[in-house]
Amino acid sequence: MLDDSAEADEATQDAFVLALKRIDSFRGQADFKTWLYAITLNVCRGRLRQRHSRARVTRLVHALFSTDKHAPPQPEHAALQSERDALVWQAIHALPEHEREAVVLRYYHELSTTEIAQIAGVSDRAVRTRLQNAHAKIRAQLQGKVEWE
Repeated sequence: MLDDSAEADEATQDAFVLALKRIDSFRGQADFKTWLYAITLNVCRGRLRQRHSRARVTRLVHALFSTDKHAPPQPEHAALQSERDALVWQAIHALPEHEREAVVLRYYHELSTTEIAQIAGVSDRAVRTRLQNAHAKIRAQLQGKVEWE
């Protein structure tokens, strides 16, 4: 979400420190992992607000659009892939924050829709709707610009 590994490391450390300070607020209503993800997400949101920037998520391209998610990219497609990645990143970047977060948590962090719902404080159905809307918006924005595998 932060688009910078050093900043992500710092945010992770901040989240763990904050979790330790607030361990008494963990009520056990959700899984500990979910609680920790929620804290981490909030720390990242704060960092994004501070620098007035959006997260870059180019690694999502294959997860979202490739038909063969496990095949390595063909060398002859490397230049096209890079251009496509940039266009997809721009489309993801343009999503509303709640949809972008759902996409990042689902495809980048590989969380279930139930886990995302607990983190975001919304229903599982709302998460699925956010993901569907995000896919539709990304595809619409890229229609005619990108050829999918």
